[in-house]
Amino acid sequence: MNNPAIEKLKQYLEELEAKQSFDSVEAKAEHIGLINQVKASIGQLQLCEKHGINSASLVSVLPETENPNFCYLAVHENESSNPKDWEQVNFSGQQIQFSGGDLVIRK
Repeated sequence: MNNPAIEKLKQYLEELEAKQSFDSVEAKAEHIGLINQVKASIGQLQLCEKHGINSASLVSVLPETENPNFCYLAVHENESSNPKDWEQVNFSGQQIQFSGGDLVIRK
């Protein structure tokens, strides 16, 4: 089933894109800005839908550090408290390093 909020935004976007005449260059610029906001909103909602993120999801920001070379890694701890036993998690076959300010989302 399609998300009714996304469908409503798509209808609104069609209405916005159909408008051709404007009273001023400023009005046209504001209109284009509104179109861009609606497109961004649709994309954000689709991303949340795709990954099951909702208002109850926990969103955390990784802390910033003083050291610019510092990074965070996702690891599988293999039921061990010893870091030697941990394995780094790959995303789509790639190793990903996270930085301060990146988001961690728990569905």
